Amino acid sequence: MFDCIRPGDCVWDVGANIGLYSELFAAAVGPTGAVVSFDPSPDCVAEMEARRQAGTARAAWRIVGAALSDEDGWAWLSVADGNTAPGNHLADRQGNATIQVQKCRADSLVASGYPPPSVIKIDVEGFEGEVLDGMGDLLAGRSVRAVCAEVHFGALSKRGKPAEPARLVRRLKELDFVLTWTDRSHLVARRRGVW
Repeated sequence: MFDCIRPGDCVWDVGANIGLYSELFAAAVGPTGAVVSFDPSPDCVAEMEARRQAGTARAAWRIVGAALSDEDGWAWLSVADGNTAPGNHLADRQGNATIQVQKCRADSLVASGYPPPSVIKIDVEGFEGEVLDGMGDLLAGRSVRAVCAEVHFGALSKRGKPAEPARLVRRLKELDFVLTWTDRSHLVARRRGVW
């Protein structure tokens, strides 16, 4: 993933959790770059804010308390393992261990003035399709140079979406990305012709 990042880039960290990767991205993009971290958990946002204030990140680091998805509105976040657990994910419906959170389309955020990313990291525990579906205009443009995603095959199967990984691969290829699986669940998609 870090081979995709250049000084001055804007990196979107989708599913940032408590910001461990966001801090590393901030160092990689340097003082002329930016990082935008997305996580819907208020406790994760608070932890990231504390890291940002205490850290030495020279890049601009913006923290957004929302989940990226295929629509703007509200959703349920499963927090069964704790409010900052790395396995937290959007839930298809309200349950005992859920909290209500905001969700946004990436296209809506860019239209409202958020800086478009050069590189996107996605780790959303089985909701990868919804994130990419909310990036239709963004991915159709040429500003995104790379998308790095953890594809959660088991979580997608549990959600009744076993064909979702193949759909995501087709969609990225149609948008002129060249795909490499770095292991069984991590995908790096690089835009053809911009390297």
